[in-house]
Amino acid sequence: MADGKTKRADNRATRVKLSDVAAASGVHYSTVSRVLRPGSKGRISDDVAKRVRTVAKELGYHPNSVAASLRTQSTRSIGLIVHDMNDPVYPPILSGIEEALSPQGFAVLVSNTGYNLEVELDIVNRMAARLVDGIFLATTRLQDPVVERCQGLGIPLVSLLRQTEQETSPAVINDCYGGMQAMTEHVLASGYRDIAVILAPQYLSTARERWQGIKDTLDRAGVALPDHRIAAVPRMSAEEGKRATETLLTARASAPDVIICVNDLVAIGAIRACREAGLSIPSDVSITGYNDIPLLDMIDPALTTVRMQLHEIGRAAGQVMLSQFEGQPVSPMTQRVNCELLVRASLRRKSGPKPT
Repeated sequence: MADGKTKRADNRATRVKLSDVAAASGVHYSTVSRVLRPGSKGRISDDVAKRVRTVAKELGYHPNSVAASLRTQSTRSIGLIVHDMNDPVYPPILSGIEEALSPQGFAVLVSNTGYNLEVELDIVNRMAARLVDGIFLATTRLQDPVVERCQGLGIPLVSLLRQTEQETSPAVINDCYGGMQAMTEHVLASGYRDIAVILAPQYLSTARERWQGIKDTLDRAGVALPDHRIAAVPRMSAEEGKRATETLLTARASAPDVIICVNDLVAIGAIRACREAGLSIPSDVSITGYNDIPLLDMIDPALTTVRMQLHEIGRAAGQVMLSQFEGQPVSPMTQRVNCELLVRASLRRKSGPKPT
């Protein structure tokens, strides 16, 4: 133990400091600080800046982020809170966030909640204690105490994918209504009328908007959606999609002609449930998803879905966060990113005359 302490002490003793870089560069300490510290401002010639960076690299200088955070009350870190990092929608969003924030010297800290509200609130408290500069919230509910907690703590917040009912925080989301409207219109144009739907919990804005897009489109077409053709999942996963589909298949003697699923993972579970019931996709039942997670075009059959621009959502959210740091007004409060219908093999045109 003593040897370990001595080694750590030696490492601290030999750490290269700003003053070392300043002496080797032949410039003032404050000049080195402005060149090497993210967010520092000041007029410095390109030649001087280049010389300082070269010397810093040669000496092996690394900023002391702990000392800097104590001095500035900023850790150059941003929290990202998600339901489940295993969900494939999150990595491209994270990539977009990092594209916007990494050049500004920010790092992103990711935390899973497991769909647990108390865990979310605890994560916010712990992130606040660690002086994160802002939080991206991908778990936002229509009525959300987590959003209220962030606002009460004065932490800059950007909601991802979802928004509160009163739009009380900046948010970057997908056009869920338009995406599901386009999907439902295509299902109808393909000749289907015996339609089933698997929905997500309606306390989420995404779930509510997707359901509204389906319902309004069916209502305009005069197509009824009986209760036994509607199922819901408590969370968006293949396992829950499978269970919901099993419920749909046992609710009546005959299976629906098509199942519109709230997202791709649910749709993958629906495909498995249909196959276990001896049904062929799409010959017996067509299935659609939403999100366009990776590799959907390589499963059998390739899944018809709606593509969200997940990387762009993350990049745009990063820009909104930077605007808050700079004190700029965020307008509009909710930014909607367009989506695209992708027709693949899991949905086929219904044979025979088109129903009236």
